[in-house]
Parts: sequence; C-alpha cells; structure tokens
Amino acid sequence: MGKVKKGSLKWSFAIYFIPCVIISIIGILIIGQGTNELQEWYLSEHLSPDDPEVSEYEIIFNDYAFHYSSRLSTQKESVIYMIISNTQVVLMPLWTVFCVGATGVMFYNIELRKTIKTLMDASRKISENQLDFQIKCQKKNELGMLCDAFEDMRMTLYENNREMWKSLEERKRLNSAFSHDLRTPLTVLKGYVDFLQQYVPHGKVDQNKLMNVLSMMDNQIIRLEHYTQKMNAAQKLEDIIPDIKPFSAHSLSDDLVETGRLLCGDKKFYLTASLNYDCIFIDSELVMQVYENIISNAVRYAENRIDAAIAVSGVTMRISVSDDGKGFTESALENAEKPFFRDDKESDTHFGLGLYICRIICEKCGGKLQIANHEGGGKVTAEFFCGKKSKS
Repeated sequence: MGKVKKGSLKWSFAIYFIPCVIISIIGILIIGQGTNELQEWYLSEHLSPDDPEVSEYEIIFNDYAFHYSSRLSTQKESVIYMIISNTQVVLMPLWTVFCVGATGVMFYNIELRKTIKTLMDASRKISENQLDFQIKCQKKNELGMLCDAFEDMRMTLYENNREMWKSLEERKRLNSAFSHDLRTPLTVLKGYVDFLQQYVPHGKVDQNKLMNVLSMMDNQIIRLEHYTQKMNAAQKLEDIIPDIKPFSAHSLSDDLVETGRLLCGDKKFYLTASLNYDCIFIDSELVMQVYENIISNAVRYAENRIDAAIAVSGVTMRISVSDDGKGFTESALENAEKPFFRDDKESDTHFGLGLYICRIICEKCGGKLQIANHEGGGKVTAEFFCGKKSKS
C-alpha cells in the first residue's frame, strides 16, 4: 500500500476511524460490565437458597444453543435472567454499528458534503453555460484537487467563450461596416445608370460625356472589387491557424529587404537586422503579409524615406517600420487598428483594413501590433511568437 499523505482523504478517514474504534471498545466493555453487574444484582434479588425446591438456572453458551438450569423461584424469573444475560450479545453489535454509522455521518458532513455540493452546483452551471462564477474549496485533499481541476476547466471554457464572443462581435461589426460602406459606390452607380437611362435614349449625351460616365462607373466597379477582396481576406483571418515551421532568419531578412524596396518604389528604404539565430520557427507567409501591409501603409505617409528593422529577443520577433511623414493623428493612434478606420484626408481607395488585418494576424501568431509616433513620423511594430531557435 502507498504511503498515506497528510491532509488526504485517507488521512482524514484515519483520524475519524481511530476514535471510532476506541469509543466502540469502551462501549463494549461498559456494556459487558453493566450486563454482568445486572446479572449479579438480579440473582441476589431473586435467589432463595433455603428453599429446597428452588432450582438454580445456569446459562451455558456453546456453538449450538444455550441451556439453563435454575435455582431461581420461578420459570419467569429464569427467562428474565436469560434475557439479561443475552442483552450484551445484542447491544455490543448494535453499539458497534451505531459508532461506525455516526462516524460515517460525521465524516461525510464535515469532509465531503460541502465540497460535493460545490462540485454539483459547478457542474450544473457549466452544463447551462453559466461560466461567470468561481469554484472555491478550502480542502487540501483529493476533493480540493478535483475542485481546482473544475476551476481550470471553467476558466478555459470561459476564455474560449469570451474569445468566440469577441470573434463573433468583430465579425458582426465587419459585416455591418461592409454593408454600410457598400452603399456609397452602389448609390453612385445607381445614379449613373439613372442618368444614362434618362438621357442616352434621347441622344442628349455626347460621346465624350458618355465615355466619361462609363469611366467613372468603371472606377466604382474596380473599387467594389478591391473592397470585396479586402473583406474576404479580413473574414478568412478569423479561421487562420498559423503553420509554424523552421525558417532561415537570414533568408527572411533578405525577403524583407527585397519586398521593402519593391513596395517603396522611388522612396528611400533601409532595413536594420539584429539576428543572433540562424533558424527561427515562424509562419513566414503570415509574417510577410503583415510586413507588406505595414510597408504599404508607411508608403502612403512617407515624404522621402522609410526605415525598417527586424530583431529577435527571447521568444519574440519584432518587425518595425517607420516613415518620415507627419505621423499618426490622435484619432489614428486610438483607432488605426480597428476595421474601416480612415483619416478624413485619405482617399476612397483606402479602405482602412490594412492595420486591422495586421493586428489579427499578429494575435493569431501569439504577438501584437503597436502603433506610435516617433521623431519625424509614424512607427508601426509587429510582434510575433517565434518559438524555438537555433544559434548561428
């Protein structure tokens, strides 16, 4: 048998069982002594030693039955004496059963009842999806460990439900914004269609005007196509599961340089790399997607120069991009990560989804997105969990 740990249910049971045994033994001794004294008293009260016809009854126990021979006055007295003699045979087991039962009731009420009720209530609430509560148990035994396990399960379910609710609310807000923003280009297209239907049949629109209207309609259609593409990308992000694989840190640095130069065009681009590892574990495609969005965002605001940096510290990889523009406004610092946020000065071709997509991807990869201003412009930093690494 294993060692009984102090504070466990076995230990508590032993604490209750030992007094039960002691009290049972004491009670049995008292019953036996009391019965013997009662027998002696009864004999002393009813024996008639001078009467030659008085019989003496002697109780004899064996494996088969008991017999008696009597020198008591009557047969009735002999029967009473026999009953007194056998009382201890009944009382001793009854006393033992009573002690065991009382001990069991005390053990249940003190050690088990409250904790079992707590677990039953917790199980009922969890089954009803009511997770906004806390399971508390002061016991340090196995039931206390079970309560802790229930609390861990409740917290996990609570966090999962909260994330699911947050995701659903985010998607609901995206759909609402999507429907709202579709109204403008659709209204413009409807206006152009009404114009053409009204004037073209009567020949009131010349060729140049007609081509101009068709060109504007084409622009709105292109805008709608880009918009729906961005929306599809944003919607699919919720279902992304990062595919973490080993990737060469130096190859990643080279890809960042090449992509940065292509996206910056005629603007100056510089990359600073601080890599102490040859191999890092990341989802390179998601990292590049975030990087491209950040660079594209910086290109819109930069005057002449864009600076990027990549560094790995501990289990975190940071990619930051800064520009020499006017920086983020106070409103942008608070809302730039939200979907469909645009400064008033931004054109209709920018839908305000770039940094939102970056934030979602960073969170999916165990990191976060930071937006700030620095001397001379704005700065966006993307953090990723990069897992295991091997030194160069």
